[in-house]
Amino acid sequence: MPGTFVESPSGSGMFYAPDGYGVEDPAGSGLYAFSEYTPPIDVDTASPDQVYAALGDLVFDGRPDEFGVVWSLQSFDGWGATSSTRQTVQRPRQSGGWSGDGYATGRSVALGGIVEAPDAAALRAALDRLNGACSLGDTRLVITEGTVSRWCTVHRSGAPLWNWLTPTIAQWSIQVASDDWRKFGEDVTGATYLPQSIGGFTFPLTFPLTIDATTVSGQVHLTNPGNEVGPVRLRIDGPVVGPVVTHIGSGQSLVFSSSLALGVGEYLDIDMEAHTVLANGQASRSGWVTSRGWFSFEPGENTFAFTAAQFNAGAQLTVTATPSYQ
Repeated sequence: MPGTFVESPSGSGMFYAPDGYGVEDPAGSGLYAFSEYTPPIDVDTASPDQVYAALGDLVFDGRPDEFGVVWSLQSFDGWGATSSTRQTVQRPRQSGGWSGDGYATGRSVALGGIVEAPDAAALRAALDRLNGACSLGDTRLVITEGTVSRWCTVHRSGAPLWNWLTPTIAQWSIQVASDDWRKFGEDVTGATYLPQSIGGFTFPLTFPLTIDATTVSGQVHLTNPGNEVGPVRLRIDGPVVGPVVTHIGSGQSLVFSSSLALGVGEYLDIDMEAHTVLANGQASRSGWVTSRGWFSFEPGENTFAFTAAQFNAGAQLTVTATPSYQ
């Protein structure tokens, strides 16, 4: 059968492509022949703005994985801002329309590319790993654009598609969805003790004076470089009585009853977005919250203030927040 020799994606050799044989275009726009096949990206010579993806433990970056399989990412869609639920209804018998509040919808992401394996058995095993990574449960999807990586939690929304090109090369495509509309960056964190001033004057005074003082502000300053509100998690370590955490920008405060006392080695885990409070990571302490001023990680500068019903030098607040993007 007449055909054409085509270089393998890894550059390790050639394979024979029969004339007239084609595979479906990932975009669904028709068929393309083997001669139109685009090999995976050479990571060592890729441009700085090249896009790579990782779904769970499966990485689509053009590099051989631990099984000698090369996954390339050649089509990618759905990483921009999501659509809105806001709809406009025509005003009866007049120009214009009415609409209510708009909310961001969930995210749908489609990815596709080429996979090359050392042999047919390795390619079949790679298909199994793709099906496993494109899970019905929650899986982290990480997209790297140049030096910037952002992620979201996704689940399978469409059947993984797999087209064999040769016994060792196949075309793949998957579609996943996220219930959340945001993309996330790497967590930022900061910690503080209760506000206090240590040192200063000691009486009786001896001249010349030496005044050494250390001030603890009781505040944590973190920056959200994104354009969307992000999640905040708090950890309060005892000993502390009646802790209070305030987001200065919004004025919202999470206030605990003065009857709540944490001893040395005890702590609270607080998820401000899920509205949960756990003692030592287990038992709920939501009933001890007297003012439920739940707050978020606002775009830009954020200041979190830590106070308590009683002062204890060992009390500590740790804030962990996630930069977020539309």
